[in-house]
Order: sequence, then C-alpha cells, then structure tokens
Amino acid sequence: MIKRLEFKKIISSPIILGLFVLFLLFNCFLIYQQSNLRHDMKSLQPIVQETGTLMDEEGRQKLQTSYEQDLNTWNKLTQSKTGDTYQTAAEFYKPELYYSLIESNIYSKEELQDINKLAIKETYVNSIQEIETKYNELNVMENAEEGIRLFGLKGAAAEKVREQYAVLKPRVEELVQNKEHLHLFFHGKMFGTHSFLFKTLFGFMLFQAMILIVLFTAFIVNYEFEHRTALVTYATKRGRRLMWDKLLVSTFASTLVTVALLAITLSVYFIVFDYSGLWNVPISTGFLIELNKIPFISWWNVTFIQYLFMSCGLVVICQILFVLITFCLSMLIRNSYIVFTLFGVIFLAGLYMPSIMPKDSTMLLYTHFSPFILVMNVKKWWMESGVFTTFKFYEVITVTGWLIALLLTAWFFIKRFAKENI
Repeated sequence: MIKRLEFKKIISSPIILGLFVLFLLFNCFLIYQQSNLRHDMKSLQPIVQETGTLMDEEGRQKLQTSYEQDLNTWNKLTQSKTGDTYQTAAEFYKPELYYSLIESNIYSKEELQDINKLAIKETYVNSIQEIETKYNELNVMENAEEGIRLFGLKGAAAEKVREQYAVLKPRVEELVQNKEHLHLFFHGKMFGTHSFLFKTLFGFMLFQAMILIVLFTAFIVNYEFEHRTALVTYATKRGRRLMWDKLLVSTFASTLVTVALLAITLSVYFIVFDYSGLWNVPISTGFLIELNKIPFISWWNVTFIQYLFMSCGLVVICQILFVLITFCLSMLIRNSYIVFTLFGVIFLAGLYMPSIMPKDSTMLLYTHFSPFILVMNVKKWWMESGVFTTFKFYEVITVTGWLIALLLTAWFFIKRFAKENI
C-alpha cells in the first residue's frame, strides 16, 4: 500500500508526465527527419533475399551476377531511349548528363527509381573488396600507438593501452577468420544508421530518462520534508523505514520509464526503417563503417539484435545508477531543486575528472570507469572505443563497481537516517 502511494506521487506529477510525452514527441521528430532515407534503405532487402548477407566467394559471385544483369537491363532501356549505354550506374549521375536527362523527362519516376537501386547495388559491389582489404591490413597495435601519440600518453598509461590493444588483437583475427566483416548491412557511408540509432537516439533517450529519474527520485525522497509532514511521517520506526520503500519505488519507476521510453521510440524507429533479414548480421560488419572510416570491432561475435538488447539492458542499469546517486544526494540535501542542480554538477565533474589526471598515470584510464563517461559513448559500447575505454569488460566493470558502491552508500544513509534526529 505504501509503495503504491509513493508510486502514485510519481505518475500523478504533471511535470513528469508532460516531460515524458514531450521527449517521445521529440524522438519521433528525430526519426521523421531521417525518414527520407527509408526508401533507399529498402533497396538492400531484395539483395539480401537474392544473395544472403555473407559476401564470401559464393555470395560475392551472386551479387556480381545480379548487378551485371540489372546493368544490362538498364542499358537496353537507355539505348532504346537515348542511344546511350553505361559502364557503371555512377556514369548516369554525372552532372553534365543527369540534369539534362531529368529536365527532358525522358525517364519515368519508376525508371529513375530503378537506376537508383542499381547505383546502391553497385556501391555494395564496389565496397566488398575495399572492406576485405581494410580488415586484412588492419593493425590494432598501430591504432593504439596513434592514439597514444594523439593524446600524449606516456609511461604506465601508455603501457596499459598497449596491453589492452594486445588483448584485442586476437579478436580482430577471429573476426576476419569468421568473415563477420563481410556481411551485408545498411551502408554506413550512405546511411549512417549506427550513429543515428546508437549515438543520436540512444544518446537522447539516456539523457531524457536521466532527467525524469533525477526529478522524480528527488521529489519523492524529499516529499515529506518539502511538504512539512516529516515530523509526523518519521515519528515511528515504520516511518523511518519508509526510505527503503522510496528507494524501491524509485528503482522500479526508473526501470518502467526507461523501458517505456526505449520500447516506444525503438518501435517507431523499426516501423519506419525496415531491418528485416538483417537482425542476425554481426555488428562488426565492415559495411557499417561510416565516413570516419573507423571499423566497429566488437569484443564478441554478436548479432545486431543481440547488440541492441545488450545496449538496452545497459541503459536500464545506468538509470538505476542515477537513481542511487540521486537518492544518496537527497538523503543529504532536503531540497529537490538543489539535488537536481548538484547532480548536474557531479555529472560534469565526472566528465572533467580525467582531464586533470597526469598523462603518465593509469589513473587517467581508471577515471574513465564512471557512468558519466560511459553514457557519453553509447555508439561504441561493447566495442573497441579508443585508448581510454578499450577494456574487454569496461561496461560490466563500470556498472558493477558503481552499483555495489552506491548500494552500500544508500544502505549507510538509510541506516543513519533511522537514528537521525530530524
């Protein structure tokens, strides 16, 4: 009954509900802004159905044959209309030819869609050899040295980075041997789906959930003090144990809010963008490489759908950490507005902390094991993520260590509160 009343305080708050709806609308707007890509992205599904996703010798041959047949069909059409033929689909898009053809309305809308699909297929055909060459020549130790030089790392810090990249090296060899990098997926340089989904959308959802959670956790923990009923509520032993109920309700509500935010936003995303046939593609596929040309190297051979669920789970756990941080602050400070402000200060301090560490100390690396830095790099969770966070179990160590420390801190504050003079 008490937990239900505490939960009712959260769901009946117009600010919490209003912000939740506003955040959902904003996420839908972000998806809408990218929705013009969905038609081009759909061009991959027929290719996958025809050839499969693995571009080994057999898959590559199927794709090459299909591409040549489509190019031949297109050339027959163009020859009948203009007398021209093309060696590649890209030739059709040369400015000196393309705009004059469009203005003359020689080709119908459907025919222009056909050449667009052919151009996309051609991009995949041309990318395979480039990807294979890149991964065969990939040397993670050189990447480590480049990062060390870039950030000016020295001594123990530099050695620790080399040690971690040496652990990553066998994984890269395994990735190439398994041909994970040769699976078709939405082309990163054309669509940038990984950055949009896991950096933009997930990034906003993390901060949206965090804002809601800090607000309602501080609100219900300080409710009695701010409404001047604390002397009555906490006059008994059962009243003093109310803090346990508030912590449990805050944790439950944070999970519920985060899951709802993820479920609704991702449902809209996957309704707009069709991922059929691609759910089981390895997340380390070379086709995901974006304009920065940096490959995505996961620590384990996981599929896209597995990676998605792993990331969603980590988002939920991070929000529980933020509940515990807010709870502990609220046990010290009896004002929701100050707690919210102080949380923001602590968050920024957590981001700033590594910058004051010596460049030759491993403390520079260990200060990156914080939830504040963790949530800033969603795009590279469970992957090689730069010299500061490339540890095989970086995410697990970070959330486990902080969860244990914060639970013990919360327990200490609750125990102290049970004997505190109000």
